[in-house]
Amino acid sequence: MRRQRLIGWFAWLALLAGTALAQQEDPLAYADQLIRNGEYALAVIALEKQLATHPVEAARLLGVVYLYEGEYDRALRWLERARSEGLRDADYYWLKGRIEVARGSWGAAWSALRSAVALDPQPDYALLWGVTGLAQGDTERALLGLGKASRSGAQVEAAFLEGLALLAEDPEAALKKLRAAQAEMDPGDPRKPQVIYWQARALERLGRPGEARSTLRFLLRTYPGYGPAQDALNRLGP
Repeated sequence: MRRQRLIGWFAWLALLAGTALAQQEDPLAYADQLIRNGEYALAVIALEKQLATHPVEAARLLGVVYLYEGEYDRALRWLERARSEGLRDADYYWLKGRIEVARGSWGAAWSALRSAVALDPQPDYALLWGVTGLAQGDTERALLGLGKASRSGAQVEAAFLEGLALLAEDPEAALKKLRAAQAEMDPGDPRKPQVIYWQARALERLGRPGEARSTLRFLLRTYPGYGPAQDALNRLGP
């Protein structure tokens, strides 16, 4: 029993020492890890200590913390402080776009993300830019962002979302995009059921109910219990 207690104490002390070392060696990386772990209160404490020595990154990460906490006004205040301290414009517009998305301010989000993509065309930036257009119900805006994402290296994600964007106006084009996305996915990709389901919906819109039913049956054989497929099949009938 005593040996077990000693082992437990040793493990706790080793963890404590490792945490202290991480704080000393790279305090911003430590704070970033706290954010990833959802330890927001501890992250705030760690970041506030770094404002004097790392004013840009500490303020930016505080903006991220308050974004995740749902305190969007505070997030924007920290973001503006980071910008005043020298934050890159691309990083500024990316975080501003994410904050506006969280608030449901789609127009402001689309404008901010457009600037982020223009400055630094990363796939994640372009995908979210396209999604904001999709959320606005604006197919042209959605395809603009998603096309950029595809050219930036996010072909599978972009094709899937392009299929959704096109479904109402051009189901034939939507079906092609969805099939292209499925063809590029790995066998165990968790998005596959959704892609197959939306192919069935496109077939339904094209007036091809027999093919839609076959697609849904295949989906249920491959992914038993996928609720939306069963609901759609019940609606389409035998």
